[in-house]
Amino acid sequence: MEIMDNGKQERLEKRRIKKGYSLMKNYITIVGLLLSINVSSAQERLVKPLNRINLGVFPTGINYSREIPIAKRSTVEGSAGISLTYYIDNFGVQLGTDLSVDYKFYYNIGSRERKGKNTAGNSGSFVGATAYSNLFPLNKLEQSNNKSFQFGGAIFWGIRQQIKDSGFQVNFLGGPALAMEGLTDNNPSLFIRTGISYIF
Repeated sequence: MEIMDNGKQERLEKRRIKKGYSLMKNYITIVGLLLSINVSSAQERLVKPLNRINLGVFPTGINYSREIPIAKRSTVEGSAGISLTYYIDNFGVQLGTDLSVDYKFYYNIGSRERKGKNTAGNSGSFVGATAYSNLFPLNKLEQSNNKSFQFGGAIFWGIRQQIKDSGFQVNFLGGPALAMEGLTDNNPSLFIRTGISYIF
């Protein structure tokens, strides 16, 4: 009886080992497939991950941004920096801390690449949406409401063009926006962002 139990236990143990090998093999196969899909997806993407320093002309300011591809022609770009607001009456300059998150769809980057046009630095035309915020002012002025945590959002069309292989880019985007009272005098309003960037 004991010999039969030992034989049964050995068979059960072999089955467990065999099942374990089978599960491991399946796991390795699945991981391999996922990695190959990820590599293939990365190779097919027309947009690239980028770090930028942005000097804003309108609105005036400076910020750092990171652009991350999320699809073949789409990216998400987050930025953080400092903006300047000018007051003409009783002249004053207020510094503010800014955050924004943009979604961009580069609708013509594929055709630009096929035609041999410059696509470096994700150069091309795009449409998208942004959520932006003035977190708090760094200095208080009598001309300003000095409010913190002002939020807004916009949809936009834009264009980005890199100057050859210099790493410098010219950017423009604009579109309708809705924002809190401290960020605009009218709703809806016109949202514009233009400036120069450097990729590093």
